[in-house]
Amino acid sequence: MKRRALLSGLLALPVALRATQAWAGSYLDRAALLLTSSRKDAEALRKRMTDKELARVVKIVSEARQTAASKMDVPAVVAKAHPHLLLALTRVERAATSALDGNFVSVLEHLESAKTEETIFRSALKELGHPLPSAA
Repeated sequence: MKRRALLSGLLALPVALRATQAWAGSYLDRAALLLTSSRKDAEALRKRMTDKELARVVKIVSEARQTAASKMDVPAVVAKAHPHLLLALTRVERAATSALDGNFVSVLEHLESAKTEETIFRSALKELGHPLPSAA
């Protein structure tokens, strides 16, 4: 009887582990999507800092990304890295706000900080054993 229970437990273990990886995988896909689009917006903003309409659109879209990232489910296995995702997204929004204000030095500082936070986020995920997939 104990042998049967042990065997059943061992057979169920890969399924349970796979489910955890799948959930982390979903988080990683969502995070990659948010970061990729944020990076594209940041690059556009860097190239055209004086374009107020572009800055306004980047600000609106960045706020939506922040909201999505702050409300999404975060698996416990990657929870330590999630604040860096939030910070990377926030820095792009702050860069857009600075562009609207005409503070171009601040725009560059925020964009550089966003890049740094993304690097920290990727490193933390890799250290936790869940590297971020490359987004298409």
